[in-house]
Order: sequence, then structure tokens, then C-alpha cells
Amino acid sequence: MRRFLITTVVLVLIVGAGLFAMDRAVAAYAEDQIRTQTVAAIGEQGMRSGEPRVDVGGFPFVNEVLDGHDEKLVIVIPDLAGQGLTLPELTLVASDVTAPLETLRSGQGEITAARVEGSTLVPWDVVVAAAKLKDLTLAATEDGTLQVNGDATFAGITVPLAGKAQVSLASPTKLRLRVTELSGTNANLNAVMKSLIEAYKDKLVFDIALPKLPYDLKLSKLRTTPDGLDVTGFAENVPLTR
Repeated sequence: MRRFLITTVVLVLIVGAGLFAMDRAVAAYAEDQIRTQTVAAIGEQGMRSGEPRVDVGGFPFVNEVLDGHDEKLVIVIPDLAGQGLTLPELTLVASDVTAPLETLRSGQGEITAARVEGSTLVPWDVVVAAAKLKDLTLAATEDGTLQVNGDATFAGITVPLAGKAQVSLASPTKLRLRVTELSGTNANLNAVMKSLIEAYKDKLVFDIALPKLPYDLKLSKLRTTPDGLDVTGFAENVPLTR
């Protein structure tokens, strides 16, 4: 009896190991297919990036595939660059993913996602460079207030400046940076100098085109953080492979 139990346990372990290995092999194949398509999608947009990382998540993956759906998968794209701007990292989370087993077996057909959400953090120095701000810097506080500091020269006089700015969505593919408050930090400025600073502030409006995002993601939400601008976008009914 003891020998029978030991044999049974060994067989269960062997079968379990085999099923685990098969499951990981299918998952790795899906990851490779999606990675290849992601690289192609980036190239089609005239962009470049580091090697994308794909994680199909759930275990057992095969069970989810047999059901026809995987809850979600994650794609991380480092150093996405284009249109003069580089995003250090773009994270895509695809949900309600349809990955039929036949598609994975044959390499023919589509793996699709009902929704893909993308997020990236754009450092403030990258925003400043993209807006071509001269002699001004941006920094955000913990409460999300975006502060402007720097110098500007009026009538041959260099004046230290401080103020506030806002970033909004100009379109589904563009950001708009606007300086909303600006004043000289020198309390002795006369009325003429103050009016020059006010006129200068009104000119500080910049539209910033983000790199064309994979899978035609559209911008949907912005949040200012001390480390940079947190940008979120989404797309629906997305073919992850073709």
C-alpha cells in the first residue's frame, strides 16, 4: 500500500510538472507573438524603442486559453521615442483578451483585447525640452501644483520669475502646457516691468505632440506628480496580433 501511494504521488508530480511545462510553453509562445506584433506596431508608427517585455499573467494559462479568454496581459515598452520626445517607459495593460488555442497552435488568426490602457510618466525636464521653454523650469508639489521658475530679460534687465502652470489635453494625441501665473520675485518692480511680465506670460502656451502610441492609444487622463506628468490613454477592440 505504501509503495502504491508513493508511486501515485510520483506520477502526480510528473504529470503536474509536465502540465506546468506545457502551460509555460504555450504562455511563452503567446508572449513572443504579442512581442513581435508590438515591435511591428511601433515601427509602423515611425517610432523606435527598446525590446518590449510581455507577461501574459494568469496560471494555468492553457485553461484560460481553452475558455477563449485571458483576464489580462501586460506589455512594457522601454525608451519609446519619436517626434523629438522619448518616453522612458510605456506600460500597456490589455484586459478581456481573446486568445483561441487554434490561433496559438497555428500562428494564424488574431489575439485581441477588448480594452488596452497605457500609462507613462513624462519627466518634467522632458516636458520643458518638448515645449522649448527657455530659461524656465517646471516642478510639481505633492498636491499636484505645477510651479514655474526661471529668468527672463526685459529691456536689457534680467528678472527672476516664479509662477504656476497647467497641463491639459489639447487633443487625443497632444498635451497643452500653459503658464497661468507669473510674476517677478523682486518686490521693487515698477508697473511697466510688471506689464511686460504679464504679456510674456500670455505667450507661454505650448502644444506638445506625444509620440504616436502603439495600438492607436488616445490620451484620456493627466496627473501632475513630483517626478513628472503621469499620462494615461486607452484603446478598445485592439488586435494584439494579426
